[in-house]
Amino acid sequence: MALIRCKECGQEISTKAKTCPHCGSPQKRKTSPFTWLVTILIVLWAIAYFSNERTTTSLMSEPSSGPSSKEQALSSIDFDFKWGATAGGNIMESNFTIHNKGKRDVKDIEITCTHFAKSGTRIDSNTRTIYEIIKANSKKSFNNFNMGFIHSQAHKSSCRITDLVVV
Repeated sequence: MALIRCKECGQEISTKAKTCPHCGSPQKRKTSPFTWLVTILIVLWAIAYFSNERTTTSLMSEPSSGPSSKEQALSSIDFDFKWGATAGGNIMESNFTIHNKGKRDVKDIEITCTHFAKSGTRIDSNTRTIYEIIKANSKKSFNNFNMGFIHSQAHKSSCRITDLVVV
């Protein structure tokens, strides 16, 4: 058992004593390195957590200064398509022509085709991505592009670009 001197009266006391048995003075204990490490980690986590939340909140609350680069790219694209059914009417196959009239290249063009019955009722839709780059101010065609299964009663289809990546 180790002994230390009481800071108040100077008598020798046990390192485990909470108060001095001679004078009754409370004894301060040294904080262990593990306790300091845990405390520092908690403080750093709290700082990171609250600063990130404040940044996210301020970004969400700032008014938009105009259309994003993705919105600009989508508005500068001409899109044309023709479609048909293959494999006994079960697979939609399309020919797409995409004209990028914008100032930046685009890639990974997501196309959604919505299918309608003869009655005009919306039946279902297919979404596929063309993993190609279309340079600024250029046109590219994709023939016989497989859009996946199509409902057997699909009579009309409407396709549009729903997403893309601006390069």
